[in-house]
Amino acid sequence: MRVTTQMVNEAAREAGLPVNRVSLLNYVRGNGGGNDLVSVLTQKRGSESAGRTNERKLEEAAGRLAGAAEAFAEEGEDSLFEKSIASGDRQELNAKVEEFLDSCSRALKILQTMDDGLNAFYGQNLESLLTDSREALADIGITRSGDGSLELDREKLAAAETEKIRQALNGKGFAGRMAYLAGRIQDNAQAGARSLSTQYGADGSSYAPSFHKYDLWG
Repeated sequence: MRVTTQMVNEAAREAGLPVNRVSLLNYVRGNGGGNDLVSVLTQKRGSESAGRTNERKLEEAAGRLAGAAEAFAEEGEDSLFEKSIASGDRQELNAKVEEFLDSCSRALKILQTMDDGLNAFYGQNLESLLTDSREALADIGITRSGDGSLELDREKLAAAETEKIRQALNGKGFAGRMAYLAGRIQDNAQAGARSLSTQYGADGSSYAPSFHKYDLWG
C-alpha cells in the first residue's frame, strides 16, 4: 500500500502530533521545522532514556535506604544498637548512619525532579517523615541543608550516646516507616524503569495518576 502525506498527517493527528503542511519526505528527513515525526520521536526517546536513568538511580538509592532503615529497626542482642552498646564500638553504627544520610539525600534529590505520579506521592511522604522527626534527628547531628539534602555533624554524632541514637532513628517507629517507604519507592522505581517507554504520550506527558492529596500512612 502506498503511504501518502495525507495518511501521515491523519496518523499524526490521532497521535496528538502537530500537523504541518509538508511532504511525507520532509517528515522522514526531519525537515518539518522541528515538529516533524522524526524530531518528536527523537525527543521522546531522549526523554524516556533520561527517565529510565533516573528510575534506576532512584531504585539503587531507595534500596540502600531500606537496608539502613531495616538495620535501625532490628531488635534483640544481635541488633545493630545492642552490639554497639555491648562492644563499645560505634564504627558499624556510624557507618550505617552515613549510609542512611547518603541514600536518603540521593533519593530526595531524584524525587524532587518527579512532579507527578507515585514518585511525587512517595516524595511527599518522605519529606513528611523527615519533618516529623526533625528535632530528634538534629539532636544526633542530622539536619537538612538549603537544597533539601541531609547533612551530618560527625562531632555531634560521636558525642551522642548510642541509646540516644536509637531513640532518634527508631523512635515512634521512624525506622520501620522509613524502611517500608523506601521499599515502596524502590519497587515503584524498578517498575517505572521497565515500563517507562509505554507510559508517555506523544507530547511527553505522563499517563500516571496523581496522588498529591493522599498520605501513605492514611
